[in-house]
Amino acid sequence: MLVKKSIRRNFYISDFEEEQEFLSSQHNAGWRLTDTRGKKYLFEKCDKEAVIYQIDFNPKEQCKSEYVQLFTDFGWEFITEKDGRFYFSKPVLHCREEKIFSDRETKITMCRKIIKRKLVQLVPLSVISVFISFVLALNMFLYDFFPLGIIFIVSLILLTGLILVLYSTKYLTGFFKLKKIIDNVN
Repeated sequence: MLVKKSIRRNFYISDFEEEQEFLSSQHNAGWRLTDTRGKKYLFEKCDKEAVIYQIDFNPKEQCKSEYVQLFTDFGWEFITEKDGRFYFSKPVLHCREEKIFSDRETKITMCRKIIKRKLVQLVPLSVISVFISFVLALNMFLYDFFPLGIIFIVSLILLTGLILVLYSTKYLTGFFKLKKIIDNVN
């Protein structure tokens, strides 16, 4: 009978290097990644072995089988896919290059894909929050809630702004982290 465990960890897409290190350390301790579900990583007991885990980001679903085959041809084992992130592993003994992104251009391309994905998520959120605030403000004036309406509108705009700033902060830290990765590439 296989022994299994799950670990709940929260890695943002810009934390892919830390996530890879976490997965490699788990395998080195005798736990092989089998799947990811949300923030849960599912592992099964295996022999302790030095294994490198790599995550690549490919949001193009139509080329999934060809994409996975490309990495398989170079000796990487496909494990799972989550939200456009593809998880691969390879024993250290079989690695000539430790990483899928061994040169500057491929690493920069990977980081740019992540940045583009983050912007696609952040821009609609900003537009929706501004639109909702605007609609509520118009309705308050139409229904003669003038004194109370002003307080409510100002509070709503401040609350929406605060939520947007807090949510954007996560993305901005991710952008700066990716920029640092790009700048530190050989």
